[in-house]
Amino acid sequence: MSVLVFSVSHRGNAVQFSVDGTQTLGDLRQRLAQQFGVAPKQQRLLLKGEVGASPAGDSMPISSLIPANSRIVLIGTPAAELAAYLKGNERREEGRSNYEKYRATTVSQTREPMEYSEYGFLKFETLPGLVHQASALAMLRRLARDEGVRGIMRKRQYSVGVLRELHPNERTILGYNRNRGQVIALRLRTDDLEGFRDFDDVRKVLMHELAHMVWDEHDERFHKLNRELCQELDELDWTRRGQTVGGGAPSSGPRFQQSTVEEAASAHIDGGALTSKGFVLGGTAPQLPPDNDTAAGQQSRRDLAFQAFQKRKK
Repeated sequence: MSVLVFSVSHRGNAVQFSVDGTQTLGDLRQRLAQQFGVAPKQQRLLLKGEVGASPAGDSMPISSLIPANSRIVLIGTPAAELAAYLKGNERREEGRSNYEKYRATTVSQTREPMEYSEYGFLKFETLPGLVHQASALAMLRRLARDEGVRGIMRKRQYSVGVLRELHPNERTILGYNRNRGQVIALRLRTDDLEGFRDFDDVRKVLMHELAHMVWDEHDERFHKLNRELCQELDELDWTRRGQTVGGGAPSSGPRFQQSTVEEAASAHIDGGALTSKGFVLGGTAPQLPPDNDTAAGQQSRRDLAFQAFQKRKK
């Protein structure tokens, strides 16, 4: 009996094999599956081309396909990794297929009441069928219980019927306020549905939506109120005084002071307040040309946004 010795490398891990030369390539694939976790049908063996690429390849003797002392490269994804990927992809596809149920105009979902308060949020709603629902609900509750947010709700006497999770497939907006507090929805999750956005970023969007409790359009009155809310968010939160978002030294201004550029691009957050008939004025995000080297594109986005703000002030 002749013994054939060769090595197989997968993702940099090389293993030496000693096999009976009369064994078939199919037999070798079974051993490779045990060693590297790659299913036989997912294996590609490379040695000056692909080994056993013909339809009858797996039934051929190894000695006729692989010379002694060869170094073969195995290409293929381990079955455990492939199963995890397919499971995650299935969850994402399920979320996308159910997207129509969770659009801004629908009534959702998994609800939990807030402890009664005259001013605050009366109910929470998360999206069913998505992973980490407990984490989504915890973020909504954390927003409602944030000392700065609670202080603003009491001071401004704001009452919101439902604080809702916005489906990530609403890619054009980060939140909306329907009928001045009937529903406020916030985008909590990342695009892949597996993670969550930064809490302070979501809280900043909440301030934007609370400004729509008074003003529908993204005009100077709205921006003035939004700036006031962002400043009060710091002032009324005794747990964060002397801190910045990143935990460093306190800044001279409010943590969420909105710049003129942010104001000009604020329609990207929600397109304006949402009434029972849809988005009100300002519902289309400003269309700024891409930066390029042509004469028409020499002005930067920042310059164009600032000019728009200056015009609005006149």
